[in-house]
Amino acid sequence: MKRPLVMLTAFYCLGVILANFAQFSFWGIMAVGVVIFLAAILCRRGNYIFPALVLFLALFIGALSLKNSCVLPKCHISNFIYYKDGSLYRLSGFIQSVPELKASQMQFVFGAQEIQVNKLRWCCCGKVLVKIDFPPRLNYGDNLILVGNLSRPHNFNAGSQSYKDFLGREGIYLIMRISDPRQIICQRGNSGSKLISSLLWLRTKMEAVIQKHLTDLPASILCAMVLGQKRDVPWLVNSSMIRSGTVHILVVSGFNVGIVAFIINLLLKMLRLRRPVRIILVITCLIIYCAITGATNPVVRATVMGVIFLSARIFKREPDIYNSLAIAALSILIINPNQLFDLGFQLSFMSVLAIVYLYPKLEALVHLENFRNKIWRFICQGSLVSFSAWLGTLGIIAFNFRIIAPVTVLANILIVPLATIITLCGFTLLLSGLIDPALASMISAVVSLLINLLLNINAAMISLPLAYFYL
Repeated sequence: MKRPLVMLTAFYCLGVILANFAQFSFWGIMAVGVVIFLAAILCRRGNYIFPALVLFLALFIGALSLKNSCVLPKCHISNFIYYKDGSLYRLSGFIQSVPELKASQMQFVFGAQEIQVNKLRWCCCGKVLVKIDFPPRLNYGDNLILVGNLSRPHNFNAGSQSYKDFLGREGIYLIMRISDPRQIICQRGNSGSKLISSLLWLRTKMEAVIQKHLTDLPASILCAMVLGQKRDVPWLVNSSMIRSGTVHILVVSGFNVGIVAFIINLLLKMLRLRRPVRIILVITCLIIYCAITGATNPVVRATVMGVIFLSARIFKREPDIYNSLAIAALSILIINPNQLFDLGFQLSFMSVLAIVYLYPKLEALVHLENFRNKIWRFICQGSLVSFSAWLGTLGIIAFNFRIIAPVTVLANILIVPLATIITLCGFTLLLSGLIDPALASMISAVVSLLINLLLNINAAMISLPLAYFYL
């Protein structure tokens, strides 16, 4: 079987899709899976039967994993709440995410450990999305007691995505809204992970360096491009980049991971460390960077693929891009199979797959090897890469955002190289901000100029005739 990991991943995904859209019994899937597993053992020497049984086993494992992710423990907090309930609940627990300001409300994920209603009290588990109408001074890991009403998310659609399903994929089934400071009682101690707290502290320091040397708008865009923090990016900027098809530059992805790997490897080379030691240290830094940026699907994909490619160099093996992509997808889906229906997951993997598959075919079609002018060849290569990614994600974007942007190809040719320079300058700004503030001030002036140029180019792109149109 050529590229077995690709086939296994494809059948695993198919099983997740079938389990999502069809009504299957958990134990029914389990029974069929066991039968196929036993049949695969008995037919392990078969040339064709064994591979087919393994693929079908991957399909049933995918279906089983999705069904298992939907089974909540008896002590889950959602089991104590009715659909329409006006009772006043008292929750004890701690903050599991960084509090963020969204739509004029402070929001965070609360890990419930105990629930009390009237005079009845139970130990519980599960997540609650807390929305607060005022800006409290709260941090990750703080132990709190919250008093308020609990409600289930409304099933309204944002594009083609259901808000209820979106929260469900994150394991959130309840919302608590707080409008009075007296509904929050702070407790002593911090129940958060010390490792996560350290990474958040480091990210906060990095954001402080950027915000110190840049004004609000450039700082928000650079934080998104380098640290994956989009919370301060103005809605108008995000909307205009969606229309031009360049919103992906505001997401930490493979390019950022590549830059981090290059910088760390270069610094370690200067210390004359051996290659295996350098690779292990680079892999460690990539994992830390992935955690700092929030471990979103694009950065997890890029990190897993980076780890595979670097590990292959230790064992002197040639990695396969398709198998590496399959391993990255499985790494995410095994932990949470619901991520298959996440828009970020779909765009991240489909864009890379489209570039890997379509670009060589388009390159052969236009015979790029015959282009003698290097500048013209570089422009054509960028155009073909952009066109490949646009074709691969066209259906997903049209379905979810109800928009088709033909200007995407041209916009990416101009904006992606500029975004590359900005990202490089951004990492340089972070390093110089910790070493030489005077040098950081000079770099920040260049970054600010480049970001303004990027925004102006993006505005010019979407002002072109037939640049985009809504469906």
